[in-house]
Amino acid sequence: MNERDTMSVLQSDIVIPEIVQKKANMAFQKIHESSAIDGKVQTNIRVVQKRKPRKKKRGIIVFVAAAVLALGSITVLAAYQNWSKSLSEEFRISEEQKEDLQEEGAVAFAMQSQTQNGVTVTAQQSITDNYFAHLSFHVEGYDLPKDAQENYAEPCFEYINITVDGGYDYNMSGSFYDGLVIGPDGKAVYADGSPIDYDAPGSLARYVQDDGSLEYLITLSNAEKGYFLNKEITVEFENLGTVHKAEYLKEHEVTGKWRFQWNLQGTDSMKEYMLNEPLGDTGATVIKAEISPISMHVEYNFPYQTYTEMGFDQDGNPIESELFVEAPPLAGVKLKDGTLYQYLCNGGSEGYRSDDKNTYFGTYANDRIIDTDEIAYLVFRKKINDMYSESDFYFVPVN
Repeated sequence: MNERDTMSVLQSDIVIPEIVQKKANMAFQKIHESSAIDGKVQTNIRVVQKRKPRKKKRGIIVFVAAAVLALGSITVLAAYQNWSKSLSEEFRISEEQKEDLQEEGAVAFAMQSQTQNGVTVTAQQSITDNYFAHLSFHVEGYDLPKDAQENYAEPCFEYINITVDGGYDYNMSGSFYDGLVIGPDGKAVYADGSPIDYDAPGSLARYVQDDGSLEYLITLSNAEKGYFLNKEITVEFENLGTVHKAEYLKEHEVTGKWRFQWNLQGTDSMKEYMLNEPLGDTGATVIKAEISPISMHVEYNFPYQTYTEMGFDQDGNPIESELFVEAPPLAGVKLKDGTLYQYLCNGGSEGYRSDDKNTYFGTYANDRIIDTDEIAYLVFRKKINDMYSESDFYFVPVN
């Protein structure tokens, strides 16, 4: 593991259990090897997992299947225009921002509900821009068990199958919403800003809403600009239970399949800046930035370099790996009023495309919806620390 892999913006536990992640990565690698952007296969791109403010691994199994799945019975909700509570809290979305996103066409309300064995899952909505799609689902009728300390077990769908425009060319993270977000210091807090009392019974994840329901969030990403816009998405969940230590448990399982299909819509609205800002003596120069309320994409002039790192294989034998040198990562933004969001970037991808070994890119989801008109600087990390002060950043003006 190199130094970049320890930095706070990337340091959460992998959302998908390790053994499942390896299998999924193998499947996705085969898919990516046969896919291309502008006719050229992507290479030297590192996927950055979405940061989660918890220490438990998520029990998600990505089920890559070619079979066409039966639609089943879906109820269309005639006027489901209420915003998802989990999306609103997770991304700190104000009422004004909700209106703006809807006016820009970034939001699609799926308005579909399906019931299996007493559990109703509702596809609520999606928020989509050039590089990311956030999806929200409402779950009713599932009795989530508690442990002896009154902490809820972690809910989990056993299988999730997603296609975008009929294919699987995306990266995914997903979990049931637990009421926790990233605070100003990069540590987990509750969505209302209150700290976590780890010693109090029932004080950890708040999966269950006041009405007894749950909400599930999915983030999809693709480094190809505009990949998700106006695309048809199909999402199927199979079996609902709990997970412990990355193992799916059937003890409290409800069997069934819940399948939904809608158009993501989305917006390509963004601020675009052509820049020429060196990042100290790193050899990297920021040349372009695209900023939307949902995500940020930056490009650097940073010629391809490699280095060798020693490691060990699964049998303990020493091996050498050739890795590419990474540019200083984008961390967040500084607003015109002085507010610094240094943990804004929340998963994505970075690296080089096969047809250009001089231009390094980074594409990241925002951990909150931002007002692009208020951004004064892009903020890049100089080094990897546990705690950061303003001297630990490069500030690139964009206004």
